[in-house]
Amino acid sequence: MIPDPFEELRRIQSRINRIFEEFEKFGDVRALRNVIPELSTPADVIDEGDRVRVVIDLPGFNKEDIEIYAEGNDLVVRAVRKEEEEEKKGNYLRRERRYGEVYRRIPLPEGLEIDKAKANYNNGVLEIVIPRSEKARKKIELS
Repeated sequence: MIPDPFEELRRIQSRINRIFEEFEKFGDVRALRNVIPELSTPADVIDEGDRVRVVIDLPGFNKEDIEIYAEGNDLVVRAVRKEEEEEKKGNYLRRERRYGEVYRRIPLPEGLEIDKAKANYNNGVLEIVIPRSEKARKKIELS
């Protein structure tokens, strides 16, 4: 008999589900995102020398749903999506509600000019570019 290659994935999923169930006993499951950051939306933080670029996939959100701000040395990205859809045909009624929320707190390196940051949201991808201050870019000459 050939072993099932997906059995281990099912066991992992089962364990994660049990973790969520345990957290639900104590309140808001969103607190779990701070305990297990891998479960939150992934972000790429790229140091490009004279600037830092942050790229986050946020599919399904509108530009107006996204909030970006700096808090200390952290970049905070929060997006909330609320949708309601209703369809009526004769005696048939369909009503659906969707809710989604993303919260990321990303530590940033020292020496960035957060007040000069620029953000762009296109095709579900959020890109934030933060320039490095001139003081932070110290070139060392070779002798």
